[in-house]
Amino acid sequence: MKLIYDPANVAPNVAALLKELGKEFPIDVKGDGMQLVFSPVDDPQRLCVRKQAGGMEIEYGKLSAAARGIGYALSGTEAEEVLDFETYAILFDCSRNPVLTVRYAQHWLRRLALLGYNMMMLYTKDAYQLPDEPYFGYMRGAYSIDEIKAIDAVAQALGIEMIASIQALGHLEPILRWPAYAHVKDTDNVILVDYEDSYKLIRKMLNFWSEALSSRRIHIGMDETHDLGRGRFQDLYGQQNAFDLYNRHLKRVCGICNEFQLRPMIWSDMYFRLGNKDLSYYDLDTKIPEEVKAAIAPEAQLVYWDYYHRDEEFYRKMLQLHRGLGKKPVVMASGVWTWVKLWYDHEITTATVRPCLKACRKEGVREIIYTMWGDDGGYCEFDSAFAGLAWAADEAFNKKSDDDRIEKFFHGIFGTSYKRQLIASDLNITVRDTDMTAENRKRHGNPPWRLNASMALWDDPLMGIVWHEYRAFKSTVWEEHLESLKQIMDELNPHRSTDWNAGHIDHAWHCANALKCKIEFRLELCKAYANRDMAALKTLSEAKTDAVLAAIDGLCQSFRRQWVRSYKYDGLEVMQIKLGGLKERYRETSRRIQELIEGKITSIPELELQPDTMGVCETRYRMVATGGWFI
Repeated sequence: MKLIYDPANVAPNVAALLKELGKEFPIDVKGDGMQLVFSPVDDPQRLCVRKQAGGMEIEYGKLSAAARGIGYALSGTEAEEVLDFETYAILFDCSRNPVLTVRYAQHWLRRLALLGYNMMMLYTKDAYQLPDEPYFGYMRGAYSIDEIKAIDAVAQALGIEMIASIQALGHLEPILRWPAYAHVKDTDNVILVDYEDSYKLIRKMLNFWSEALSSRRIHIGMDETHDLGRGRFQDLYGQQNAFDLYNRHLKRVCGICNEFQLRPMIWSDMYFRLGNKDLSYYDLDTKIPEEVKAAIAPEAQLVYWDYYHRDEEFYRKMLQLHRGLGKKPVVMASGVWTWVKLWYDHEITTATVRPCLKACRKEGVREIIYTMWGDDGGYCEFDSAFAGLAWAADEAFNKKSDDDRIEKFFHGIFGTSYKRQLIASDLNITVRDTDMTAENRKRHGNPPWRLNASMALWDDPLMGIVWHEYRAFKSTVWEEHLESLKQIMDELNPHRSTDWNAGHIDHAWHCANALKCKIEFRLELCKAYANRDMAALKTLSEAKTDAVLAAIDGLCQSFRRQWVRSYKYDGLEVMQIKLGGLKERYRETSRRIQELIEGKITSIPELELQPDTMGVCETRYRMVATGGWFI
């Protein structure tokens, strides 16, 4: 459906928005099509889309509402919504291998605008270039200042505020690994506080973003610095109070921000962690001394991040504790779950975002960020998260989401089915209330528990570390998930060659196929080995191994396709190394089976193990791919 508008009859910012969207969507100033009429109103929260003779009228109170209204017009549907959050944002992780190309960042921005988002953060630990710092962002796809400016220019046209999300204290392991930064290193992750060279480096960081982006807001991170002052700092200066050290550093960094007219925000967790012996963020009884609260730099806005809780009341209590720090307003960071996932996880997202939104409304929170992290290597098909972002916007702007409404809206923007995108969300394994043992309930808390399919992908065919851990939740977990994967593949198969407009459906199919082949192989291997069924073992070492290798090859090729569509080449090598190593382990498994058949060995020790496991849900490749440590 083509949309037509008259530039003379729209506000300049709406005209710029339409022109930018017209680069990818059927929107033009001439030709046949549905005529758009834009009617600005005083209520900044209002969006109303109505059909009229020959076209559609969009009543809007702010530019992001006009953009979302265009999304509805593309789908040919009416709408009446309340966009009552001042900031509706996403954070895209460009620090854990994937770094969006300029073209694809612009692609994302256009779709975010149509969904109703008005801020995008790029999380870049070191993925940007600093003068005279050759090892900062070294071989990591680091952005040049011109690349960031090109992204920002499109964002401005769309009414989206581009903000840098960096690290000015911890999470700096990508640079601290290099000898060039040994002099500013406290621990493996934390920069050396109170050391002048550290602040010279931070000044360069802040100067880059001050020049690159039009926004004066910046996120300087400073989260999860559990070991602050406990490494080289302690050797040089002795042990010091962690609260004092943290506040002193924050004040110094905020001072540099002031020089560049930047308004910083930080993750809030360390104030809560340092107030209890377990360093727990979510301890509601944590004690933060009054003098510490008073010493928090007044310029720093606090961001409360919570991607886990499913209880509205917990969010409310935490938001109230944040206000008790004397910091208003508080920004809320929830999550559209992409991390440690092969595909966006809808179950966890809906279960955590919905109570979070309710709490935010009751506590007067005006700004929300949806983080899309890339923990463990950023191997998610991030475009699958468009479905989650569409759901989150619908949930917020209508007070309650409606799948049929989202389906029409999503199809108008992406040309594909929202509901189909969610099918692959069930690549992950759900253990529900009736499935859990009393011991697991005691150990892991209340179900449901979501077990990561990505860990099953990395699981070694002989060692089966994940295999044994997941069996601790339910003895038939693998047999049941195998059937689920087959159903997913059947539902996705007819759309593999055509559905590439959001998450690549073909890629989801290849993920499911690799997992299916792995589970089938392991089930048959355990049975054949236990029975010493040499004929079955021979089939496993030959045809069945070939089938698994072919499935992994298919996933390798599919992964590369969606990677080069979206990201710079840097970081691709990590997934290729992991999958290449997995293939070699299947070849080794085949060799060992052959040696058993030929009588060269009498057993396969890894298959003899029947460990009494605890049901550990590990989220790191290196913790499940091998029983060793050095990988």
